[in-house]
Amino acid sequence: MSDSTAGSDVPPPAVPEERGDFAGLVPAPIAGPFRKSWAWFDDRTGITGLLYKGLYEAVPKRGGWAYTLGSATLVVIIVQFFTGIFLLLDYVPSVTQAYGSLLYLRTDDLFGDWIRGIHLWGAYTLMLLIGVHALRTFISASYKKPRELNWISGVMLFFLVLAMAITGAMLPWDQASYWTAVVVTNIPHYLPVIGNGVRALWRGGDFVGPLTLTRTFALHIWVLPALLLGLIGGHLYLLRRHGEFGSWVNYRTTTDDPEKEIAERIRHAEPPYPTRGSEPRYSVPSETVDFFPDQLFKDTVVSLVLVIFIFVMALISGAPLDGPANAATLTYVPTPEWFYLPLDQLLVFFPTELIGFGVFVVVGIGATLMLALPFIDRNPERHPIRRPDVLVPAFFFIGTVIYLAMLGVNRLYNL
Repeated sequence: MSDSTAGSDVPPPAVPEERGDFAGLVPAPIAGPFRKSWAWFDDRTGITGLLYKGLYEAVPKRGGWAYTLGSATLVVIIVQFFTGIFLLLDYVPSVTQAYGSLLYLRTDDLFGDWIRGIHLWGAYTLMLLIGVHALRTFISASYKKPRELNWISGVMLFFLVLAMAITGAMLPWDQASYWTAVVVTNIPHYLPVIGNGVRALWRGGDFVGPLTLTRTFALHIWVLPALLLGLIGGHLYLLRRHGEFGSWVNYRTTTDDPEKEIAERIRHAEPPYPTRGSEPRYSVPSETVDFFPDQLFKDTVVSLVLVIFIFVMALISGAPLDGPANAATLTYVPTPEWFYLPLDQLLVFFPTELIGFGVFVVVGIGATLMLALPFIDRNPERHPIRRPDVLVPAFFFIGTVIYLAMLGVNRLYNL
């Protein structure tokens, strides 16, 4: 497949078995049994075909660096899972031992504090990555038919990552996490009819206590990761089914007969193109390259840079740990994580009796609009300049979020 353009008839490279990749790599007495063992394993799993299909799949040639955000997000999620497993080796989900177990990581475990820092900075990086990835998808209109479910599953992943971040912030059981638990578990109280019941279920009673920590811990390491893994699997399946859309620049026509040019692209398309259910104009990019080595190289570079950044920031600053939780304190002022600053500042504008409206109506409307975007934006155009009806409100919303965050920083930190 290699570099491909419309009308190219370059034959694909031979699959590994046909090239005899194992010949000459190991001594003859070993090569024979190894080849037979691999053939037995491959016959039962089909792994060679799957690897070949994945590595030599066509992707759009232009804008490849922008497409790395999705794979980088997956890499950071994997880092989060592995560091989370490491932390579980020492963390004790108990109000009497949680703080002490993290203090042990900081003072007595050789790499404990660094791993905890990686987990924290990985969470921060993940939030930014998903946000930028969603913005890129939005600007390029990659959510349009037939990729509606790609967008919806991505938005749900964003909300799940937010939930994992806030439940993780409640686990250290220091002052910051305790008061975070008090505030966050009180939010369901504002739900009509079921609010008090949901709050009591999460807290394990009327007040934050041992059951609150246990149930939050279960949410963080079992419920939310299970949902996350399921959504990631579905998101990747949809990506493989429809192919990477990339950007409108990949679908420009350059001849005097656009219809004929598009028909030629479709006739010579390489899997996963032409995209099923897409308009002919947007079903096949004008130029494609193999995922390996072209796009894989870009994905590897961006992911490696981000992982190094996470590791270095964790080494420099680690993860904070306040004093032990103290429900009787009168001086501690809780502050939200930076990614919740816009919401925290928004609630400042609401009277106490209307906080429930602020949380569930404003946030609910925002979440609904995000999920429904592919069905709201029926404009067939992909170019951002030709979509002002959705671009202008979206950037107004983004500007408002940034402004609220700045107000929150100024209010909480007197900057």
